[in-house]
Order: sequence, then C-alpha cells, then structure tokens
Amino acid sequence: MIALSLGLMVALGGMFAHLSNRQNTLRDSIREDALWAVYQLDREARTLSESLHKLSGAQDDDARQTLALRYDILYSRLSILDNSQYAAFFEDNDSIVRNRALIREMVLWMEPPFNALGAGQAHSPSLLAPVVETLPHLLQVTNDLLTYTNSSVSSDRAEAREEVMRLQRMSAMIVVALTLSIGLLVLNLRQQVAHVKKASVELENIAAKLSDAYSAAEAGNRAKSQFMATIGHEIRTPLNAILGMAELLGHARLEEEDKANVRVITSSGTALLEIINEILDFAKLEHGDTPPESVPFDARELVKDAMRVMDGRAREQGNELSCACATLGGDGWYLGDPARLRRVVLNLLSNAVKFTDQGKVVARVEEKRDGAGGLRLRFSVSDTGIGIPEDARHRLFNAFSQVDGTISRRYGGTGLGLAICKRIVEEMSGEIGVDSTPGRGSTFWFEVPAVATVASPAAPVATSERSDPLPILRILLVEDNLVNRQVAVKFLEMLNQSVEIAVDGEQAVRMCSRDRFDLILMDMQMPLMDGIAATRAIRAAGDWRALVPIIAMTASASETDRSLCRDAGMSGFEAKPISSAKLAALIRAYGASGSSALPAHGTAGAGAPPNAASTPDRDQARVDELVEAVGREAFDALVEVFFADTSALLADLARAMKTHDLELFDRSLHSLKGSASNLGFVKCADLAEELRSARLSEVAVSRMAAEIARLSEERSACAA
Repeated sequence: MIALSLGLMVALGGMFAHLSNRQNTLRDSIREDALWAVYQLDREARTLSESLHKLSGAQDDDARQTLALRYDILYSRLSILDNSQYAAFFEDNDSIVRNRALIREMVLWMEPPFNALGAGQAHSPSLLAPVVETLPHLLQVTNDLLTYTNSSVSSDRAEAREEVMRLQRMSAMIVVALTLSIGLLVLNLRQQVAHVKKASVELENIAAKLSDAYSAAEAGNRAKSQFMATIGHEIRTPLNAILGMAELLGHARLEEEDKANVRVITSSGTALLEIINEILDFAKLEHGDTPPESVPFDARELVKDAMRVMDGRAREQGNELSCACATLGGDGWYLGDPARLRRVVLNLLSNAVKFTDQGKVVARVEEKRDGAGGLRLRFSVSDTGIGIPEDARHRLFNAFSQVDGTISRRYGGTGLGLAICKRIVEEMSGEIGVDSTPGRGSTFWFEVPAVATVASPAAPVATSERSDPLPILRILLVEDNLVNRQVAVKFLEMLNQSVEIAVDGEQAVRMCSRDRFDLILMDMQMPLMDGIAATRAIRAAGDWRALVPIIAMTASASETDRSLCRDAGMSGFEAKPISSAKLAALIRAYGASGSSALPAHGTAGAGAPPNAASTPDRDQARVDELVEAVGREAFDALVEVFFADTSALLADLARAMKTHDLELFDRSLHSLKGSASNLGFVKCADLAEELRSARLSEVAVSRMAAEIARLSEERSACAA
C-alpha cells in the first residue's frame, strides 16, 4: 500500500510537470510567434499595395520614398518569418512550405524596380509593371497563408485544450486514487496500531503470568527446601536416638545373635542417615543459597584429615590407605573453600573404600597449570576395586544414577554422591572426571582454580614440634561463656601466659583504657557489646590500641563472619573449639618482640591420635588434650560448670521461644555450641549449630534439652 501511494504521487508529479510544459509551449511558440509573423507579412503586403495605388496619382519624391519604405518593410518580414518558430512548426506541411517559398520568390521578383526607385529614378508604368503584375498574386498567397495558419493554430489550440483537459481528468483520477490509497494506508496503520496494542496487552498478561508462575515456583522451591530441612531434622532426631541406643546395646553383655542384630541396626541406621544427608545436601546445592568461600587452607592437611575419617572403615574392609601429596609448591597453602573440597574428597574416598576389598586406596593432591598459565589444584583418589565399564561412566555424575541396579542392592546408596560432587566442583569453576579399567580399579579426579598463599598465622602447630620457647604475653581474654573462659584460661596458664578476663565487650573496652595488653582474644557474640563493636571501639581509641593484635574466637566460621572481623579491624580469626596448639601458634605469630620467653609446660599439642576412641557424640582427642592440660579433676570441674551453665542457657532458650526473641535464641545456642565444642561434646555442638539455622520453636528447645539430658545421664552412668 505504501509503494502504491508513492507510485501514484510520482505519477501525479510527472503529469503536472507535463501539463505545465504543455501550457508554456502553447503560450510561447504558437500564439506569440508563428501567427504574429504571418499576420505582419500579410499586413505589409496590403500596405505596399495601397502605397502603390497612391503613387499612381502622384509624382512627388515623398510618395516614391514611402513606396520604397513599404517594400523594405515587407522584405524584412520575410526574415521575421524565417527566424520565428513558424518554419519549425509547419515544416511537415507541404502546402505551407510551398506558399512560403512562393512568397519569397514574388517578393524578390519585385526587388529591382524598388531598387531603381531608391536610386532616384523616376517611376514609370514600365518600371513598376512587374510590381503591379505580381502584387495581386502576393496578396492572394499571403491571405491564404494567414487563413491556413490561423486555422492550423486554432485547431492546434483545440487539441492542446483537449489534451490539457485529458491531463486534468487523469490528474483528478490519480488524486482520487491517491486519496483512497492514503485512506486505506491510514486504516491499515490504525489496524496495525490496534494489533500492536493488543499484542502488547497480551505480552503484558503473559509476562504477568510468567512472573506469577516464577513467584509460585520460587515459593514452591522455598517450601520444598523448608520441607526438606524440616523433615530431615525430624527424621534425624529419632534416627540419632536409634543409633545411640544401638551403640549402648553394643556395649552391653549380649548374646552373639543379639550383638549381630544390633550391628545390623547400626549399619542400617547409618546407611539411612547417609541417604538423608545426601538428599538434604543435594537440595541445598540445587537451591544454590551458599556461594563458595575463599579462605586459607592447607591442601595436605585437608587430604590427610579426610583420610583419617575414612581410616576405620578402610581397615574394616582390609584396605590400605595412603597419601601422595609431595608435589605441591611452597608450603601447600591456598585460598579456597576447604569445607567443600573436603566434602568432595571424603565422598570420593568413601566410594573407593566401598567398592574395594583387600586392596589399596591412594589419595593425591598436586598443582597443575591450565592453558592460560593459571594455577589449579588436582585432587585424585585411586583404588584397586571393581572398576567401571566405559559405557556406564557417562551415568556416574547424574542424580539418582548408578552403574546398574545390582550396585544399589549390593553396596547401597542413592546415586547422589557423585552428583553432589559434580555440582560442588562446578560451582567452584572446576571439572571432575574418572578413569577406570574394569577389574583393575578406578581413579576419580577433580580440578579447581587455586590461589597460592602463605600459611595461616593461627595454623595449629604442636608444641612438641617446636623447640623454641614461647614469648610471655599479657593477654586479655574476652569471653562471656564460663566454660569457654575456664578452658582458655587453663590452656594459657599451661603456656605460661599472663591472662586477664573480660566477660563482655564493654568491660574489655574499659580494661583497655586502663591497662596495656600484648594480645586480645575476642569472642564475637556477647551481651551488652559484641566483639565487633568492642574491636571498633578499641581501634578508635588510638595509641597502642590501634596496633594491638585482636584475634576473633568464635564458633561461627563463615566467610561473612570473617569479613565482619576484617572490616572491624581484627588481626586474625580462629574458629572454636580452641586448642593449646592453636593458642601456642597464635602467641608465636603475634608475640611482642623482646618479651621474655620460657618453654611451655608439657606437650601442648601431643595428645591422643585424632581418631583415638572417638565417637560420633564425643571427641575423645579433645578430652584427652584437656585432661593432659588441666588435669582430670579440673576437667571434671569444667564439666560440672558446663552442666550448670547449660541450665541457664536452656532457660534463656525457653524465654526466647515465648517472647520470640531471635537474637537471644541465636546467642544462647552460639554460647552453648562454643562450650560444648571446648569439652569435646561434638553431637551437642553440632545440634546447637543446626538449631541456629532452624526456625524458633518448642521442638528446637525440646531437642536441645533432650541432648543435654542425655549427656547428663551418660555422665552419671560413667560415674556409677
């Protein structure tokens, strides 16, 4: 339609141009030139005839001169006729061309007599005889030429008018067609605008529906996550009780058949707990709420720690565990997410041990360089187990997928472990893979980007491994939990340190305004003023307080907490439970130069092996370390203080539930976690951390109270 309108406009413009040109031609060439030239020629011929008649009756010179002048004028009209557009206009008409030639011939025939008259010769009838004879014929021819020219011009004008009318009619038709096309174009545009508006409304409706669907999906996802967390916690509670009772039964005097049944209960319950944990972990990763952290870690110790966890299960199946970590550069420290890396290594080790009998499992960690020269850490776990067929490897990292159905029936599991590993590794911009030979074993590996760093100043180093004496410092311990205070004080006194105590942030700020300290150990969550606010106040005071090392000591170890500590001006960060080895490393790292030094008492870091007599409920290595550091009686006194303190904390939890005081609820669980971790009550500390992320409810308080009661009953049974 637009093209048609444009074409009509061009045609209309061309027609108007042609019409204008036609009118100019009619006005200029015919009326003003041709007809006027013929008219003047005929008039001058008749004037010459009249002058000739007058001369016949007069003999004076004026009459002769007038007659000669009239001839000259007639002669000049010939040139006007030749120079006008007359000849070009009638060049195709033979009659016109013949008359023009005849007129020229007659006028030239009369020229000699008039030349004689002009020379002064007297006129006579014989002299003018050619003129008298020719002139009537000339008049007849000029009259015919004038008549014919006039008729031709009139006819041409009529044709021209007709052509103009025809052009005007065509212009009118084009204008009408153009008007109609523009009208149709406007109508079409209006329809298109209406369609666009309708489409816009439909798109808005679709966008609104998509937004509602997205919101509903998000709400469903949150509800699913909440459901998974709630149901997981609710399943874990009775399952932990089942496992605990089964363990107690395992220590009782039972018949062999009953002991076998108890082992079946324990094995099945542990398998069920692992399945629940895998499903919950997969749901968390699927939701993507926890981005990877970037904290310093020792890659060798990470692998060795994972191997210590799997050592017992490996021995049960007759497997030999070994570590190959000698190819790391520097001191083996990197920035990354050690918790997630440990989880992947543990999972790979667990699979290797599960599918290997009477064989070998080797864990490795080494540095690699990518194509761009970037540093990467490569972890691998090799075994001499059953191996994996090549056509089944592509299913390994899919959720709820195993090599075949017999694997699940024979070895158990959900098929989620490797899928979780894959998601963890990919979230850290890494890759995971497997190399395997059926019947000979497999090697599972993963690589992640890494940034080399120096060893953490607070890295635990056993005193027995360091022969140089510790500097004696004046240390301010800021801790609101009684058990945590007593444990830390015992450790510091064992290390020959001078310790003063503040029970909250405000007291610490006041003590720093009166006395000077070499090192401040600061808890983060305390009443009145927390550790973050206290650190800012101490730093703001200036003088020595702007430079004194302040170390955060807390049961929370997230990257957010570390960022808060750094922003507040803290010098370091140490996660609870604290040990004498960690304290010794802190004192060495931040000890004032020139301070006196004495060897530390005993072997602060020498204790039982990490897995010596440990259980899921209690860290026996931690207990042995405390007993060695403070003595059995002092340890029992700390336990007494713990149970006395937990009574008050449980009361705070109950009050927080009734008043919906989330801050009190979290602070009480944080304090309980720290004291339980210090005394080696691992299960109690884990439950306190778990409840911190759960919703405030009577169930949470009841679970915590039940765990404290269970610990108290175990303690009473042991004492009896």
